Amino acid sequence: MIPAADSLSVNRAGPLLLEGRLPMPLIEAGAARELGLRDGQVVQALVQVRGDKLGLLLRGRFIETPAGANWQVGQTVTLRVQASPVGPWLLLQLPSTPASVAPGPPPAPQAPISVVGNLLFRPSGAPDLSALFKPGVLDALLGSVARPDLQAQWTAMRLSMASLSPEALRLALQAAVGSEALMARGQKPPSDDPKQLLRKLLTALGSADTQTEETETTVHQVKRAIDDLESAQVHAVQGQTQGLQEMFRLVLPFGDADPVELAFERRPASGDQAQTLTVNVHSNSRDFGELWLKTELHGQSEVTLVMWALQAEVTEKARLRADALSTELLGAGLVMRSFQAIHGARPAQAAAPAPSGSGLILDMQA
Repeated sequence: MIPAADSLSVNRAGPLLLEGRLPMPLIEAGAARELGLRDGQVVQALVQVRGDKLGLLLRGRFIETPAGANWQVGQTVTLRVQASPVGPWLLLQLPSTPASVAPGPPPAPQAPISVVGNLLFRPSGAPDLSALFKPGVLDALLGSVARPDLQAQWTAMRLSMASLSPEALRLALQAAVGSEALMARGQKPPSDDPKQLLRKLLTALGSADTQTEETETTVHQVKRAIDDLESAQVHAVQGQTQGLQEMFRLVLPFGDADPVELAFERRPASGDQAQTLTVNVHSNSRDFGELWLKTELHGQSEVTLVMWALQAEVTEKARLRADALSTELLGAGLVMRSFQAIHGARPAQAAAPAPSGSGLILDMQA
């Protein structure tokens, strides 16, 4: 369970990520299995540079090093593989053994990184959750476990693109924050919390009479989607704790459209610059293709919008509708400073400042 920021306390739990134990290389579980790696196995990798990235060459695969790694090009690094039931596997660096000294017993394994640590260093975005929220995918999984109650909950959770309203969006955002955050504030948890739905689905899949390879694949798919949700919650809590830009990511499911990913960032006011709220939207729909929208709210009433779309006709339609959009925003009390519609993919963004991992204190009893 991922607690809300209100449940952080320096007196109620110990740090889960310890100084000196990070950074550690990570490798996706699938890639680790492809390389024939096993839990507890000791392997060696060569430090190399490819382009402007420093990384490890392990059995022919280049693995990018974590920020802060103090390695030299050409150095051979000894690593112990540590498998994880969820998320990427760890590669724990072991002390080098001089060639002239007979190796002694294997060193005691380092303290494992916590589940929260895995979530904290998980790549941003929610690809597994978005794939699960595509029309028909989760419906099929819920139908396979014969749980009409969960199917009804899923149906109620989904928004309608044809009749989207501010109130429906508000409730969806509240549910995405998670039951833990609301419970910590003494509020009733939402009935449409997506994480609770997926956990109930996991329980139903685990209680099936027969466990097939297909069932196991489905279980892993649902677990990865839950990781996407919890990773967003952990990043939001840790970012606020360490004074970084407030950021939260979520995926909105629709009954009549493909899912939409949203990311919120808030920059505090500085000098003559008003406080800015940025909402980034990403979707890949069958009707409009892949598109991105960046909306910035300056102060309380001024907005700037930039849209990128892979389909040229989509950008052209957006330009033609710019005046109508400005009028609609004005009716809501907002003034549109500018609007751009760009044909092409959104340029790669600079990595957002990531929480360091040190000082993460979590109340696991919340």
